[in-house]
Amino acid sequence: MKTKILLVDDEDDLEVLFKQIFRRQIQANQYEFMYARDGQEALAVIEQFPDIDVVLSDIHMPVMDGLTLLAKLSETNPIIRTVMVTAYGDMSNIRTAMNRGAFDFVTKPVDFKDLEVTIEKTIRYVNQLRETAELKAVDEMKTRFFANITHELRTPLSLIISPVDKLLETTDLPVSYQQQLSTVRRNARQLLRLINQLLDINKLEAQQMDLVTEVGDLPGFVAQIVDLFRPSTDIKQLNLAFTTDMPPGNYLFDAGKWEKILYNLLSNAIKFTETGGITIRLSQTPTAARLAVADTGIGIPPDKLPHIFNRFYQVDNSRIRTYEGTGIGLALVHELTLRLGGTITVQSYLNEPTGLQGTHFVLEIPVQRVNNYKEAQPVVTPTTSMDLLLPAKATVAESQSVDTTPLILVVEDNAELREFMIAELATTFRVRSAANGYEGWVLAKEELPDIIISDLMMPRMDGYALIEQLKADPATDHIAIILLTASLEQDSRLKGLSYGADEYLTKPFHVGELRLRLRNLLNRQQKLREQYRQQLAQPEPSTPLEAVQDQFLRRLYSLVEQRLDDSSLSVEWLADQLAMSRKTLYTKVNSLIQLSPNELIRQYRLRKAIDLLRAGHNASETAYMVGFESPSYFTKVFREFYQQTPTDYLKT
Repeated sequence: MKTKILLVDDEDDLEVLFKQIFRRQIQANQYEFMYARDGQEALAVIEQFPDIDVVLSDIHMPVMDGLTLLAKLSETNPIIRTVMVTAYGDMSNIRTAMNRGAFDFVTKPVDFKDLEVTIEKTIRYVNQLRETAELKAVDEMKTRFFANITHELRTPLSLIISPVDKLLETTDLPVSYQQQLSTVRRNARQLLRLINQLLDINKLEAQQMDLVTEVGDLPGFVAQIVDLFRPSTDIKQLNLAFTTDMPPGNYLFDAGKWEKILYNLLSNAIKFTETGGITIRLSQTPTAARLAVADTGIGIPPDKLPHIFNRFYQVDNSRIRTYEGTGIGLALVHELTLRLGGTITVQSYLNEPTGLQGTHFVLEIPVQRVNNYKEAQPVVTPTTSMDLLLPAKATVAESQSVDTTPLILVVEDNAELREFMIAELATTFRVRSAANGYEGWVLAKEELPDIIISDLMMPRMDGYALIEQLKADPATDHIAIILLTASLEQDSRLKGLSYGADEYLTKPFHVGELRLRLRNLLNRQQKLREQYRQQLAQPEPSTPLEAVQDQFLRRLYSLVEQRLDDSSLSVEWLADQLAMSRKTLYTKVNSLIQLSPNELIRQYRLRKAIDLLRAGHNASETAYMVGFESPSYFTKVFREFYQQTPTDYLKT
């Protein structure tokens, strides 16, 4: 890229000299020199060519000197950097120029080697400034677009929520319809809340969010918000406790911002806490209200803690992925707290020796006591609704025991065809659906279906890309795939099969043929499960790790092998090592071998015990070597599984 350099000096011979000294760079189209005899002429050139990068300017010139030019340049074009070229004895003016923003200086007589190095250094700095300015402009454009589109989404959401609210008021509405409409309303309101949070962050960033103070009973208001979350904590069997020693009475505070802060903190606390509970304490300092929210959840790693208030930041950790999230809730809490003139701090504990576990937020927000009201004034909760609270979360065991019917995922962008396939298959299978490859990919990761039926040509992500994603992820690489497409070309068929599709059907297809292909794939999967179980359970000469061909099971077996003698080996550790949630690990293992992860660990230990007994170890030694805490319990489990004791096995 050519660099434009403006030389500003009233000496005529400098123009010829510069052309001679930098002739190679000029011929190579690296530098382009322009010339001006004083500051005023230089401003005219810069106005005509605003992409000039570097100005080489003398200080003493007629009409407009270099110092005046320097001051005007900082106002008209902040990207351009100026290098002063003047006599060495003029050091006082050089210091003035540097204080006014000159990038560097060289003295006359000019050392052109030094000048060349100075120019190159200046160019690098200018390029960095231009890149930064361009990135900032792009970011501002994205922010404006994001704010505009987010604002536009509120109208269709309102048009969804209002009719649903009206339908739910119907007295003779069937229960099944009520449940479905309640799900629609809950999720639509949650989406509206997320959109409002994004708009709030943009307002805070643009300093357009005003403070709206009102008089009311602050402790009572906080208690009212906390009570709205009790159904969610009851569902998860968590303790929710609110205490306060704040004197009763009226306070000046912004109820809307307090509600948003409390909602996000409590939602996060419930989302990331599986056992124990959440405590909220409101107290008073000499100048502020002190709000402490503590949970006994999974905690945040120390290296991630400094970043949790960054917008859209999410901790990239397999323990957290299962909870999902947007990364805007805590950012909004932080910005709102600052807008209220307060401070927020956070501490988190992960399996501390003292027994501490969870995350503690402490906020101090200035509030003012109002003494001219006789009774405490109630403050109505602004927007929090029971429909917005976290839905019940089924445990893995519950979700697996409810229905073991094979799960089919239909990925098809044609709505009528998609609904037709769902109606046809729902009589035999559990069915989920997605309108494009990306939605199918997201749903496949969440549900881990037995088989995916996917169209080939779809918006956002086509069938080929979907197969690539599925086969590249250890959590989904076992799922069987049927490609369904209107293309009759042999190349499309071969390409689909080469990507990893198990079957290929062309449209129009016969439903009976589709059912047969589904049944054949499911039978094949069942035979593989039985084979894997036999490899794990049967005392063959080869070990399970050597016999199994499935890469995921080999990886899983090798992890168990690493900690074979460790009785504390847990499913959580295995899930963390495999970078997946406990639920995903459960579903994946059950799909491959029809065992829970705990059952797999136990059977692997028993199978390895056979090898150790054969190698000459007695039952007690073997028990400890395969991770049992006592020989008696090992003997009990061994007898239940192999129908004989370890001692009897050694005899036979």
